[in-house]
Amino acid sequence: MSLKCDIVKDLVALYHDGLASEVSEAAVEDHLKGCKSCRDYYKQYRLSAPVPINLNFASSGNYGELAKHMRVRRLWMLVSALAYVSASLCALIMLLMRMRRK
Repeated sequence: MSLKCDIVKDLVALYHDGLASEVSEAAVEDHLKGCKSCRDYYKQYRLSAPVPINLNFASSGNYGELAKHMRVRRLWMLVSALAYVSASLCALIMLLMRMRRK
């Protein structure tokens, strides 16, 4: 299957992140072997694109790691909420004390 350069440039992000189908991946690799322009584009993309992070724990069957990730996230949300409430209460107390002095 011969792809046009515009289509390959659209597929580069999926190809780089490993999200392209096997057929698309093979077609992009085949095109990159024969097209210097697209090969240069892909090299430039690789340098500028962030490294993909694999948060797809469920598909790998690693439920313990997924549960740990969820617990840590929940803990940070709780800490953030408590910090917000504490700061709000401090501001309210300071405002009330200031109003009492006047």
